[in-house]
Amino acid sequence: MLANISQIFKKLYLYIAIWAEDFKRAGRKYDLVDVGFGSILLASLSALLFMISEISISGKEINALLSARDSHLFSFVALCLEIFGSNDYALRGSFLALHCVNMLLMYNLSRLYLKKPSDSLLLMALYALLPATNLSAILLYKSGFILFALLLICYFQMRFSRPPYISIFVFGLLDLAFSAVFVALCAFAIKKRKTKTFIASILGFGINMFLYEESIGGIPKAYCLDLLGSIAMLFSPFLFLYYVYTLYAAVARRKEDSLMVYIATSGLILMLLLSLRQKVDITQFTPLLLVGFPVLAFGFFSDIRLRLKQFKRRFRIRMSFIIATLLLETILLFGNKITYIFSSKPNFAYPYYVAKDLANELKSRNILAIKTQDSSLALRLGFYGVGMGSGACLYEKKPKGYRSERISIEYFGVSVASYFLVRHSGCRV
Repeated sequence: MLANISQIFKKLYLYIAIWAEDFKRAGRKYDLVDVGFGSILLASLSALLFMISEISISGKEINALLSARDSHLFSFVALCLEIFGSNDYALRGSFLALHCVNMLLMYNLSRLYLKKPSDSLLLMALYALLPATNLSAILLYKSGFILFALLLICYFQMRFSRPPYISIFVFGLLDLAFSAVFVALCAFAIKKRKTKTFIASILGFGINMFLYEESIGGIPKAYCLDLLGSIAMLFSPFLFLYYVYTLYAAVARRKEDSLMVYIATSGLILMLLLSLRQKVDITQFTPLLLVGFPVLAFGFFSDIRLRLKQFKRRFRIRMSFIIATLLLETILLFGNKITYIFSSKPNFAYPYYVAKDLANELKSRNILAIKTQDSSLALRLGFYGVGMGSGACLYEKKPKGYRSERISIEYFGVSVASYFLVRHSGCRV
């Protein structure tokens, strides 16, 4: 595991050194736009730290962590847990740090792609508000790592006017999502009339699909509707529609040959094709759309600057509505506990609640080992220091024949979960 971590750090150091040297050669001085970006980054970081303090590890996350502890993806997470102990900040800190790096890459990419430096601020504000961005920053999904690789590829191509072929083929062997990068590279090769690149891209795509693709046989099952619904929620419905329009405008009207545009377009098309016969892991493919987000900002400013003065007001009203919808969705994401004031029924974030609060309540009653009926809950409690053992049992319903203590987990004075604690060495679950 230490050898894997060493290799990761060496690669990361190399990319940072290349970026730093390139930035030094560019000779760009810091300006007020950089200060604005720093403020957005700080606000995003503060909000995500607050969210980490609110949520608990979920059943899916603890299973993924235990089953993939030796993988490249979770090796650094495992090291953090060994050093800093089992807590949420050690668990999610590396993903949060990667989110900051991704924001830096996105910002530098936007400074190269957008016409005015100040345009980057709107892009980064929207990017920081996206549910897809925030979820990938704190949840144990590999989308943040995929986005990091894609942003590096696009930044290299934008900065040096040529794709980083070696990086593309190395990353292409790591995950199914990078199959869209090979498709994008094929389109790029056709546009530039590069036969060798086209053939290599076809081979890379075939190898990637052979390594990671599952069977796509059978009859169509219309998973594409579920996929579009999930993407719309991760990007905000109206913003996603406008984003698709800007991608179309970039490809069909402006005839852009940027690898970033090709990756985002290829990713969307590939997702829709795969979803015709099977469920698509949205966490794998969302980064393909996120990497093309500067296209949305470019389209927005182009549309508003090309309009006559008398038509700008209507356009601004429409865009204000889209941004307001995104802002409302983000507020509901970060403040979703407020929904329990109106209803005690579990909301969409319930799998990420209860465990930490329940563990703290058990420890306050001097319970450090317990038996429970729910094996997933037992693993989650174990992460917070309440292991599995005899001497006490935890039930979801009041048991008969034992004297029990009721434990209620409340948010804003509303009980969202209730358990019954039995202190008896002979209790059974």
